[in-house]
Amino acid sequence: MRPLSRILVALCLVAAGCPKRVVVNGQEMSEADARSRGLEELARARADLARAPPEKAAEGWEAVAARLGETPEAAEAWFQAGIAWRGQRRPDRASAAFGQLLARFPLAPQALAAKRELGLSQLEEGRPKDALSTLSSLYDKLAPEERLPVARAAARAAERAGQPVQAVRFRAEAVRLTEGSEREHEQLLLADAVDQLPFLDVARLREELPADSPALPPLLLKLAKVRWHLRDAEGAQAEARELTGRYPGTSWAAEAQALLDRLSRRSRVLPNVVGVAVPLSGRFKAWGEAILEGVAMGLGEGFRLVVKDTRGEPDGAAQALEELALAEGAIAVIGGVANAEAPRAAQAAQELELPFLSLAKTERVTDAGPYVFRVMLTAEAQARAIASWAMGKRGMRRFALLYPNIPYGLELASAFWDEVEARGGEIRGAESYDHDRTSFAPLVKGMVGKLWLDERQDYVEQVKELAKEEKDPFRRRKALEKLRDRIAPITDFDAVFVPDFAKNVGYVAPALAVEDVVTATCDSREVEKIRKTTGREDLMPVQLIGTNGWNDPQLLERAGRYVECAVFVDGFYAASQRPETRRFVEAFHQKYAHSPTILEASAHDAARLVRLSLERGARSRDALRSELSRVKEVPGATGDLSFDARREVQKQLFFLTVEGRAVRELTPAEVAGPEAGPPAPAAPGR
Repeated sequence: MRPLSRILVALCLVAAGCPKRVVVNGQEMSEADARSRGLEELARARADLARAPPEKAAEGWEAVAARLGETPEAAEAWFQAGIAWRGQRRPDRASAAFGQLLARFPLAPQALAAKRELGLSQLEEGRPKDALSTLSSLYDKLAPEERLPVARAAARAAERAGQPVQAVRFRAEAVRLTEGSEREHEQLLLADAVDQLPFLDVARLREELPADSPALPPLLLKLAKVRWHLRDAEGAQAEARELTGRYPGTSWAAEAQALLDRLSRRSRVLPNVVGVAVPLSGRFKAWGEAILEGVAMGLGEGFRLVVKDTRGEPDGAAQALEELALAEGAIAVIGGVANAEAPRAAQAAQELELPFLSLAKTERVTDAGPYVFRVMLTAEAQARAIASWAMGKRGMRRFALLYPNIPYGLELASAFWDEVEARGGEIRGAESYDHDRTSFAPLVKGMVGKLWLDERQDYVEQVKELAKEEKDPFRRRKALEKLRDRIAPITDFDAVFVPDFAKNVGYVAPALAVEDVVTATCDSREVEKIRKTTGREDLMPVQLIGTNGWNDPQLLERAGRYVECAVFVDGFYAASQRPETRRFVEAFHQKYAHSPTILEASAHDAARLVRLSLERGARSRDALRSELSRVKEVPGATGDLSFDARREVQKQLFFLTVEGRAVRELTPAEVAGPEAGPPAPAAPGR
């Protein structure tokens, strides 16, 4: 061996034989002395800090840990500091202390407990992902008696971190570790966690979990419900049967059995039973009663009518549909009139595969699925009809909108705007207003360029001429007032669309007249008279157009001559001369001694379509659905009825005009025949 090698070996042997030395509080000493010093320091700290205020105790333990440096006893000091900070509800400081312990002394006896406390501190600190990672990594290393609080904490961390699968796993662990009433509580939490799972995770967990997992029963129940929602009746039955067979006597099995009972009753259909699901209590009660009258007229003899109260509420509607389908065996249901209940009613009908004829106006109700039809006037249908008449029949291209800031006005204004632009027209101005507004002068002035006159070149030039001609200040001021009053409005639009109710139209129409907007489009003599009186040789009248909210006696009472020549649409007109409408109105009045509205008429038509489909041989719900989808040009009280691809009713609306201080229906030629100009003026003395 060479000399250098011998020296190195000797040095190593000497080093191995020397006791290890450490630094404590800045002093180098042997391990034995450091150990003795550390134990003494811990004993003093326990005695001194036990009497200190809590926050001082936490800071004191951190100071002790710093003094002990790298000695094993420092791990205990860091642990006590973390516990003290958690007690003070300072999870950030607690996490820092436990982190120091685990980083410096990963093999210390306190390491496992420190990791548990770190996970709890991270959860309290608002770091659920870190907490879940920490608690998950130590869970299998814990003694059985230590696992329950960690399982609960890990479940909470998973829920807050948006990891529902992990939440279910740990909730199941908590159920397994508890008994009695405590177990029942944990089962409820587990059920909630399962409810949050996406369908694919439910299916995957079902395959991954052991057969004795407490999560399997709620998972099977969730799978059964999801499959039923997806219209997989066989799959739903299979899952429910497995649950009742493997876990009898549990609450999950009882619910699965109830689902099986519902599924078995779902196939029981009575072709002579028709259901009606409408509000018969609450603020929509009158609507429900009107619908019942219309259905009775349309359905006729030979059927059993079963009525359920929806209360005008989503849950009430769903319950009514389920009872009609499962308990009564109804082959079809008519109803769902209130906007609040309509979507839920449609969803329930689709889940039950029950043909449902909705009488609601709310948008997209038929999107629920192929078993849902609508037999009611919609904003889209009105906008399409009035735009088609104005642009196709009258050749108009430019429009102004005045509409209330309520759902009715917003839906109609939006639908009309879309329809006009789709047909190549344009909206030249749009003004919204509060539904309870009573003064419309500023809105109209702004729409026709009379609110900010200083921005109009023609007005500015006339003011300059006036200043040159009139030197007297008083006369000039009076002349300016007259000029402001007589300056012509800028009507760069062919029509004004007002989708509002008669009350507000009674304010809007006079406001237009005050600002010299001429709307007498059907009275050429009146228009010519105004041209001569005002000197406005280029004057062109503007058409007033509206929607079914105008069809009210208040229109003539409030607006009078200011709505002369206006045209509006509705889904029903009791005074119509259409043969089918007249027959319905006369029969209805004879039976009930009052005139029907669009509710009774639409309900009548819905019931008539059901009857017609049954008379054509439909004896199952699917067959009835198929027959309804083929409905084309069936005469009804509200028009000749057809269903389009979206199962929305299509029909010719009623076009109404004001003529001679009375409302009359436009003739088919005036609506869609060859171009014939504006509606004919009233005869003298009419």
